[in-house]
Amino acid sequence: MSRFKNIIFDLGGVLLDLDVAGCMEELEQIGLHKVREWMTGTNESGFFKDYEAGMLTTVQFREHIGQWTGCSLPDAEIDRIWNRMLKDIPAHKLDLLWKLRKDYNLYLLSNTNELHWQECTGKFAYKGRQVQDYFARIFLSFQMHLVKPDTEIFRKVLKEAGLMAEETLFVDDSEVNCRAAASLGINVFHYIPGDDLAVQLQKIIE
Repeated sequence: MSRFKNIIFDLGGVLLDLDVAGCMEELEQIGLHKVREWMTGTNESGFFKDYEAGMLTTVQFREHIGQWTGCSLPDAEIDRIWNRMLKDIPAHKLDLLWKLRKDYNLYLLSNTNELHWQECTGKFAYKGRQVQDYFARIFLSFQMHLVKPDTEIFRKVLKEAGLMAEETLFVDDSEVNCRAAASLGINVFHYIPGDDLAVQLQKIIE
């Protein structure tokens, strides 16, 4: 029997495939030359981080894009370029979540923003299921006004969900996020994008 009762999943890079390079290239093409300083796909900085922390509204985020690029682009074009980062959630990972939820309490904890989340929710639509069907609770940085790797975001998840750190496994593709969770006694699995999530996870939860 597994020692874990709860599994907290990151979204981008763990469940959701990303095209960070493609997004950066398009942002550079419209004149956002600092994009490679601010965007990693795991821990953003600059006004990207402010957007993920809920400190900027979507309207303000688009305004920042315009100010930094000097371009006057339609909202729909800004949104398209920004969402270029998001690919798909492979069906086998959605099947894995559905299987795991029978034995574990599953949670989602993501550094994300309003535009990306609106786009991502539809990517969980599979076999008649929606995103809320997979997880007991969903924690999003822009709604919490906290971002990983701030340890406070992990404390808040543990408290609000009523979880014990030692019974909880956190899965993230960012090593710094894993270290922050581990500092609170949470078990961690640093997932490497491209690895077989089911196989690697099974080694840990057995």
